[in-house]
Amino acid sequence: MAALVFVIIVSGAFSADAVVAPAEAVPGSSRQPTYSTTQESGVVVSHIRIPSIGVDEPIRSGISLSVIDQGVAHWAGTSTPGGGGNVVLAGHRTTHSRPFADLDRLEVGDLVYLEDGEGFEVIYRVSSTIIVTPDDIWISYDLGRPMVTMFACHPKGSANQRIVVQAELLAGHRIA
Repeated sequence: MAALVFVIIVSGAFSADAVVAPAEAVPGSSRQPTYSTTQESGVVVSHIRIPSIGVDEPIRSGISLSVIDQGVAHWAGTSTPGGGGNVVLAGHRTTHSRPFADLDRLEVGDLVYLEDGEGFEVIYRVSSTIIVTPDDIWISYDLGRPMVTMFACHPKGSANQRIVVQAELLAGHRIA
């Protein structure tokens, strides 16, 4: 009985029910709905490196399941790296290439490097991790500042919730 009570208390601590959309969250003007055919492209549009968890992957355009199955996916119509809005990325944790397997190990201050198609590297610093429900699409909205939002199913092996890691723009520079 004590073990059951412990599980209930621990799972309650990570409840997605307490997370609400920030007042400043608004859909970007070019953000595409999940069902749009633009979410099926799969063309490589960028690259992501997260040294603290060993991620070094191309980023493909679109967040249809067929694109996410190939690796890290960029929500079509959200900001591009270094842009003024929210760069939204999705990836699997336990299936296919599992690029976001250790997303839960990211800590505030860890660095995320994104590259655009022209070799411009942009650096973001992790600022928060939250757990939300699959219906909380506000995580793809702009919050009035340049940032990247990475999300995946949570907990590992389940699609009941989403882990969301957000990082704020730190710096950018030209490579080569």
